[in-house]
Amino acid sequence: MNKQELTCQLSILKDLLSQPSTDVCWSSYDSPLEVIRDLNMLEKGIANNDRTSIEKLLFMLAPTNDLQEISICSGWGHEFLGISKAIETVLAERA
Repeated sequence: MNKQELTCQLSILKDLLSQPSTDVCWSSYDSPLEVIRDLNMLEKGIANNDRTSIEKLLFMLAPTNDLQEISICSGWGHEFLGISKAIETVLAERA
């Protein structure tokens, strides 16, 4: 697994989530910081080869799930598609 690529893509995603215009109203989250905390936790789990963390991250990236809803509402839906594809590709290498 290309951990550097995963870290890079998650960093880009967290930067987007940190923007003041981030809208989480159509997600199960109350704030962007809550999403970022979850991503940080999953990133640490993946670094420790935790299969559950991989599954949870893939679920968060799924169409119509939290991250895609946030990206669309926040105006960076197209960027999200590229990020999610890159993360899914990295994680597929692990399988």
